[in-house]
Amino acid sequence: MFLLFLVILALIPICVGITLLVLFNKNKLSRVILLFLLLATLWQLDVAFLYSHELFNEETISFFFKLFRFGPIMVTPTLFYIGYIMVQETLSNDLQKKWRFLVNRTTVIISYVLAFIVYLIGWTSSGIKDLQLIQEGTNIFYFPIYGEHHWVFQGNIVLFFASTTLCFLVSLKVQNKSERSFLIYFIIFSTIGYLIGTLNMFSTTRLYPSSIAVLVFAVSLLILASRMHIKIVNNMNKKLNEQKKFLFQVIDLNPNYIYAQDKFGRYTLLNQSYAQLMGMDIQAMIGKSDAELQINQNEKKKNLTLEYNMVNSQEKLFIREESLTAATGEKIWVQTAKVPINFNEGSACLAVSTDITERKQYEDEIKFQANHDSLTGLPNRRMFNEDLTNLLEKAKLEKSQSAIMFLDLDRFKYINDTLGHDWGDLLLVEVSRRMESLLKKQHQSAKIYRLGGDEFTVILPYYNSADSEKFANELLALFKNGFIIADSEYFITPSIGISIYPNDGEDANTLIKHADTAMYYVKEKGKNNYQLFNSDMQSNFYRKMMIEKQLRTALDNEEFELYYQPIIDLKTSDIIAMESLLRWNNPILGLVSPDEFISIAEETGMILPIGKWVLNTALKQNIQWQHEGYKSLKTSVNVSVRQLLDPNFVDDVKKVLDNLGINADLVVLEITESIAMYADSMIAKLNTLKDLGISLSMDDFGTGYSSLSYLNKYPLDSLKIDKSFVMGMNQDDENNAIVKTIVAIAQQLDLSVIAEGVEGQEEAHVLNTMGCDFAQGYYFSRPLPANEIKEKWLIARD
Repeated sequence: MFLLFLVILALIPICVGITLLVLFNKNKLSRVILLFLLLATLWQLDVAFLYSHELFNEETISFFFKLFRFGPIMVTPTLFYIGYIMVQETLSNDLQKKWRFLVNRTTVIISYVLAFIVYLIGWTSSGIKDLQLIQEGTNIFYFPIYGEHHWVFQGNIVLFFASTTLCFLVSLKVQNKSERSFLIYFIIFSTIGYLIGTLNMFSTTRLYPSSIAVLVFAVSLLILASRMHIKIVNNMNKKLNEQKKFLFQVIDLNPNYIYAQDKFGRYTLLNQSYAQLMGMDIQAMIGKSDAELQINQNEKKKNLTLEYNMVNSQEKLFIREESLTAATGEKIWVQTAKVPINFNEGSACLAVSTDITERKQYEDEIKFQANHDSLTGLPNRRMFNEDLTNLLEKAKLEKSQSAIMFLDLDRFKYINDTLGHDWGDLLLVEVSRRMESLLKKQHQSAKIYRLGGDEFTVILPYYNSADSEKFANELLALFKNGFIIADSEYFITPSIGISIYPNDGEDANTLIKHADTAMYYVKEKGKNNYQLFNSDMQSNFYRKMMIEKQLRTALDNEEFELYYQPIIDLKTSDIIAMESLLRWNNPILGLVSPDEFISIAEETGMILPIGKWVLNTALKQNIQWQHEGYKSLKTSVNVSVRQLLDPNFVDDVKKVLDNLGINADLVVLEITESIAMYADSMIAKLNTLKDLGISLSMDDFGTGYSSLSYLNKYPLDSLKIDKSFVMGMNQDDENNAIVKTIVAIAQQLDLSVIAEGVEGQEEAHVLNTMGCDFAQGYYFSRPLPANEIKEKWLIARD
């Protein structure tokens, strides 16, 4: 309880100091006196901790005691600083000159430095050696044992009385009677209080003198200040006091920028944060407008009418975001709530602003990253699509022409693969800089984008065919000189395709497709050139080029999806397996048939990564259905010859099985008859797959190479009859005979038979009569996405 009493006692000076600050209208002298009383508070706190033996150990008490000794030690230079303020604020110019040789900034700083050295010595064992626990009756406290340098503390006391003497002499020279009386008595009582406080150096006083000294400081100052300002307090307007109290509470509780302006834009209130932001003193801003202070003229002009209307209305208005310019010139963003306040004397607008600069910068950074290429800093595909759409909307209204240009670097893949991706990236950066430089110098309205890899696009607003060709020639000229990468020179050329709005298309997708087609035309014709689009380019060859180009990014852009078609047991009508079928929906080409893109994928080798994705996705879907509680079904996956020829194919299949943990007997790989061309090398690989537990099925049997001589050598489990035979067998006896023959061959080789393309009940019945085991086709179900096939065909486990 005694400790609590001492702590409460320590708070009295700071409370009095705040009171003085208000009474003296926050002048410099009141601020220094507040500092003096704050140090008196710290003085009392260091004594309070010496009575805290029940709460803390000796090390903790010693630490806080030494820490708060900052107060009693720094009282000395602070009193000297008060004398300096007295000279500056209360004496006449002549007297200031007389005292300036002794009381100036340098001597104030020296006094603080000396006091701080004394404080630092107090942290050493030569200053305060130890704490001794003393028990006198019910009083138990720690008392400091001073070390060999204890004399520095006595020296600090001597300096205090020297400071009081100086201040006393200065106060005698003050002309204003009330101020002189206040200062003289303040010095007298401060001296008496400090003199009492020095008795703390004797343990027999039980550390009580400091409490008395603190009370002397606080009470004497409070009485003196009250006497001096009694008339001011009595004459305060009650309503004004309430308004100030409200405003001060807002300022004190809210760390944001707060200010109020009357209907003429003059500041009536602002907090320190806002004043510091503007680089001005609060008092210098009160009563003046932004125009007079020349603050944020560009921003403020936009809102003059808005703020005037708001001040004269009763509605609360939020301006969500606005920019301010700090005194440093830095532009910051704030979220501001502006509220009109009406008084009898007039109206005002109170504003509370929260700094959101960091958030805005983060948002801008995220937006930049979302719309720009991370390597070159150029706008990316997303920005290109957005800008092109906006341009076309404007062009339609204005009935004007515009052009877009696709640019692809010739043989860049060779450089990238030969030298490495790091060198390729450096080359892309240099190409980007060179093209940007051309646009800035001669084509300011144009804008360049990087779509990915070595593909760039340029939007040319208001360019016609002739303008576009001129620009294309300038671009080609850029590449005549080599690019210096790490002290080596590399040469590369571009292929450029151009499409013109509205001649070559009235929407973004059409223009993009036609510019891309024109670019591929250039590549086919020898590269390092440009070509305007024309309708003759819409041939199958260029369709193939478009498919090949889009196919390269289809996996990364997640354009593929697997559909599933059930395989039905003709005897029981139960579902026994699912065949996974690849579908491709490209944003430019739309839905592309597998018959159209699979062959291109095989030619280019892209079937390898696509095949891995299909196998992994299909088997992962199988596992997911099992986890959802459905009965286990086999999943059938088509495998091309190009995949089987890949030396890593078997290992890749093993990895998928191991990673997913799926039973190999649930996996069916469908191969084609074309493996007969590689029969000798395929048999060992197929046997390895078979040893893993995977089932093998020959797809589209009867349409490919003659493989009957190898049929008994392959480790097959089933044959799939091509749909071309099944769909026509009821109208064509020859097809009917072929189906019967295939079923008979399969039965002789102990293989299951699956018929594809079953579209009617009659076909299903005939196949069942022939002895065909399984079937699939539109009669049962067309291929469906995973979610639809689950709802219609999967059966929950018992």
